Amino acid sequence: MNTKRMLVVSAHAADFCSRAGGTIAKYASAGASVRILGLTCGERGESPDFWRQQPDATLEMAKETRITESTAAASALGAEIRFKDWGDYPLIFDKERLVELAEEIRSATPDVILTHWPSAPYNQDHAYTTDAVIRACGLAAAAGLKTAHPSMRWPVIYFFEAGVPYTEFEGFLPDTYIDITGAFEKKLQALRLLKSQSQLPDWYSGYALQRAHQARTFSGNPDIKYAEAFKRYRPLVTEFFP
Repeated sequence: MNTKRMLVVSAHAADFCSRAGGTIAKYASAGASVRILGLTCGERGESPDFWRQQPDATLEMAKETRITESTAAASALGAEIRFKDWGDYPLIFDKERLVELAEEIRSATPDVILTHWPSAPYNQDHAYTTDAVIRACGLAAAAGLKTAHPSMRWPVIYFFEAGVPYTEFEGFLPDTYIDITGAFEKKLQALRLLKSQSQLPDWYSGYALQRAHQARTFSGNPDIKYAEAFKRYRPLVTEFFP
């Protein structure tokens, strides 16, 4: 396993788990250091059950609930999580936030970054996050940008599953599949902890089965029962074909 340090940049409180929870759990179990960075708590647009049950609650109450849920989910996957609390719907990036995100990347020194698919017409927070991650990686590699941590090489970036059920509409075309059969129960356990979005276990169990069917077909491995799909951002450069 070449990846020793993984950074997962999640626009909202649950995105990391629904899209890549099995991969996170698999890498963490294999000894990799996995850090999740939640840019927002998803307090406005991604907490439907919270607001349905507590229509008179405050945004701060929603944030506290989502942080508690997400922290428990990250722990169930074996990862650490940090929150920026930058506010969702809309999530806005300025120069200061881009530099702060670059410093988070330098601090984590990841071999691999997982983040959102760049096309998200139904959820611009996701698209803005992807753009910000790519720009922040460029900043993190710039020797002239002085922060508490030194400049670093670009990490490998993979985009995880687009927003369901709009995956095809958003044009997601994966080129990499991770077999999460052995980690799926951990993912399911973590998803169930995200009670403000109770639809997630059903939605993403279905997608894990669909991606596994594709993975079995592409690989010829009949033992893949659950999988997650990704798209590599930059081309692979290698001495020989893998």
